Amino acid sequence: MYLDQVNYELNKQINDFVCNSNDATTPEERIDILNQAWELLPKPATQFVEPTSAIACGISGSYKKIGDYPKALEWILIALEARKTVPDGSPFLWAGIIYYELGDMENAYKYFDLTYNELRYTPFSMEDKKYWHFYKQRKEKLNPKKKPKSKIRYFQTTFLVPYLTGATPTTRSAYQER
Repeated sequence: MYLDQVNYELNKQINDFVCNSNDATTPEERIDILNQAWELLPKPATQFVEPTSAIACGISGSYKKIGDYPKALEWILIALEARKTVPDGSPFLWAGIIYYELGDMENAYKYFDLTYNELRYTPFSMEDKKYWHFYKQRKEKLNPKKKPKSKIRYFQTTFLVPYLTGATPTTRSAYQER
């Protein structure tokens, strides 16, 4: 459910706070502005996809910027709860990053995988490459696609096949002269 469908005026007032938070000069100032918007939301706030998700993601992102990952996790989980009926790849990526920074690699991989399945590589390209490398390596380890190349097969195609078919430099030139 979206708040604008229930109370358009309240949604507009909350969105003004969200928009004004983008002009904040520090993450702490942004958190304060978004907390004012949060206080206006009817409870339980997670009943609304928006603006709950926007507020929670904004607060989480600000805590992420200042390195307070436990608080960032708390808020991104609220955003994910609000978005459970209408999933979005961005909160998945942020959840993965936060779990990664907290050292919870299982959950980091889980959310990175959800991100990749939803939006492919694009969101990873906007973040530190270490997250993409972690995801890619873990995915290859858990789901190996390619079989390692066999040295025997290489030997067969480069040495045995020409030998067995009689295609040697000497015989090739002999056949061409005839």
